[in-house]
Amino acid sequence: MKPSDDNLSISGIHHITAVAASAADNYRFYTRVLGLRLVKKTVNFDDPYTYHLYYGDETGRPGTLLTFFPWTGLPQGKPGTGMVSAIAFSVPRFSVDYWTQRLEAFGVALATESRFGEPVVRFTDPHGLALELVGTPPSDDPRERAAVSHTAILGFHSATLQLERIDNTQKIIADGMGMTPVQQEGRRYRFAMQDEGSPGHLLDVIVDPSAGRGRPGGGTVHHIAFRTRNSREQQAWQQRLRHFGLSVTGVRDRTYFKSIYFNEPGGILFEIATDPPGFTVDEDPGDLGTGLMLPDRYEPLRGQIEGQLPPLEPPDFRHVYVPPEPGAADGKTIVALHGTGGNEHDLISVVRQISPAAIISPRGKVLENGMPRFFKRLAEGVFDENDVRRNAHDLGDFLTAAARRYALQGNHLIALGYSNGANMAAAIMLLRAEIFSGAILFRPMMPLDMTQLPDLRCRSILITRGRFDRVIPSAETQRLVRTLKKAGASVKVVDMNAGHELTAADIEAARAWLADDLRRACPAAPVREKDAA
Repeated sequence: MKPSDDNLSISGIHHITAVAASAADNYRFYTRVLGLRLVKKTVNFDDPYTYHLYYGDETGRPGTLLTFFPWTGLPQGKPGTGMVSAIAFSVPRFSVDYWTQRLEAFGVALATESRFGEPVVRFTDPHGLALELVGTPPSDDPRERAAVSHTAILGFHSATLQLERIDNTQKIIADGMGMTPVQQEGRRYRFAMQDEGSPGHLLDVIVDPSAGRGRPGGGTVHHIAFRTRNSREQQAWQQRLRHFGLSVTGVRDRTYFKSIYFNEPGGILFEIATDPPGFTVDEDPGDLGTGLMLPDRYEPLRGQIEGQLPPLEPPDFRHVYVPPEPGAADGKTIVALHGTGGNEHDLISVVRQISPAAIISPRGKVLENGMPRFFKRLAEGVFDENDVRRNAHDLGDFLTAAARRYALQGNHLIALGYSNGANMAAAIMLLRAEIFSGAILFRPMMPLDMTQLPDLRCRSILITRGRFDRVIPSAETQRLVRTLKKAGASVKVVDMNAGHELTAADIEAARAWLADDLRRACPAAPVREKDAA
């Protein structure tokens, strides 16, 4: 006999769990690019030497949670039928253009379309997981309005299942789980869950028998979980779904929620998870995601587990900090960026000939034949632009943290770079305009192609180039000059009777520029992109 379950309802998606091939790349993308918060750092219940990372809003509400098992070096999977083929987040409709520009600034390839009358931005994460941002009307939920000031991602919008046929799956999600068919566009069918105000209350199904069966691996979804209010309702769901002929597991205690699992007829692993107890059972709200939280049975192995888990944050830059000389009261800090083969000590004496200001001088982390650099190159004069972007953001984050550490005025950082260091400074100016208020670039060239330019109207830049420089193509330096001017920067170019080497004339030009040309004050540094998102 069918159990009594008139009050049962699925309000929305609880969480989605996917697979990544690198914990550090995964963490960097979802926190830096998408601006999500890491709300829990724990381990796979069945493989304690692998992370289970949970990203969501500030408190990890159900409906905002995207989680990952990052298995290092795992081959990339193949999307296809029998899988969740795309994960869609909801963003305010007014922010779609912002997100398009933001993703492009991070070098993320994207496409746009309209679906059921809503704007959609499609892209993938570093391991190939299909993601979407869907522009939605403003919400009346105060929690969502508050989220706009932090991430602008309001939670899930929907998920897309890809199937060979829909009939048996529809019987489960509609008749069994109470979802309602609401719209159809071609081979895409949309179903709504019970609570229209809940994040992730939509589920799409694409029917495509020609797609071929999906193959699990990096960049694929492991399972999708749906919300239920408590353990009592979960047990009722367990009975109800078994009544529909499904093999449903027993209840699994996942510390932050309880779960039951089953495969729907198309082969996709479904979970029904309870809303309580939530992520504050073992960490205070302000500390979510900061500690490694282990299930009790793995606590005796903590030392071994921590020793094998890879770091999420990149190692800090080896660097030198030199305080300002007595009497230097303008608050400026010079960020010295060395050339290929240099180190954090190379430019200290050069800076001291130019300014008495404080100095931060980091060493590049990339090694080329044993020589430090700030980013990789594929050949002489040919840069790995993905590596340029990644390292520019890493260095930008380091400089932001260093300004706090050394109690510096963050909006008074001035770059001084030579050759590879000048190219890195230019990349940061183009990608993270809030970092530097000005720059001295000795022998630079264009570091990367830009489809969207930042607003550099209050930035002043000095470029010195050697008339006999055989290392830097003059056309590439000129391309950088045009790009910076087009972005609104005030650019002064000085030609030296020199080659690629740094000369006394370069130092004198920099000293004069710093004293006479860097006059126009910038407004307060704008909010960082990852915070404004």
